[in-house]
Amino acid sequence: MQLGSGGRVLLGERRADDPPLPAELEDALREWAAFAVTVAGSGGPAERDLLQRRGRQLAARLADALGRTVTYTDPVTGRVEVVPAPSTGPIPRRGADPEPTPWATGLTISAFTAVVVTLGDVALSRAFAEAFGLLWVPANILVGLGLAPSLHLLRHVRFWRWPALGAAAGLVAAWVVLLLGQLG
Repeated sequence: MQLGSGGRVLLGERRADDPPLPAELEDALREWAAFAVTVAGSGGPAERDLLQRRGRQLAARLADALGRTVTYTDPVTGRVEVVPAPSTGPIPRRGADPEPTPWATGLTISAFTAVVVTLGDVALSRAFAEAFGLLWVPANILVGLGLAPSLHLLRHVRFWRWPALGAAAGLVAAWVVLLLGQLG
């Protein structure tokens, strides 16, 4: 990438496999070339520094757009710089679990957590019902809504998915017990 005569940006050799440049990058290159012509004629040190920095930025964007290394010729000093293509690629995906899922252990942990959560929720809801009547219903709904985001996020964490499953099952079981208690 260098500044040619008449304020044009020369991109050097174009390869057959080069993708087309985005329109906004082409506009930015034209704008930079017009600025370079103005600065080359009567620019001060601050303008020349800005011209050099903007040229390097555009060269990096050009290397990214083309997916390959490009050369940048500084219009102020004439020095040629090699601008490598960034090493960014697609975001790596998480591979399959290298270990088998421990169903027996996991379901045991889930069952234990479900029993503890059920007993705790039923005990607290009954105590709340004795003190405040039917206000245990909105209080229990708030507890469930408060735990839902955390339980939802924990379902992908290797160990914590089991207690999260147990806690969710325990809340559902507690609701069943509490609603059946209201009927009887």
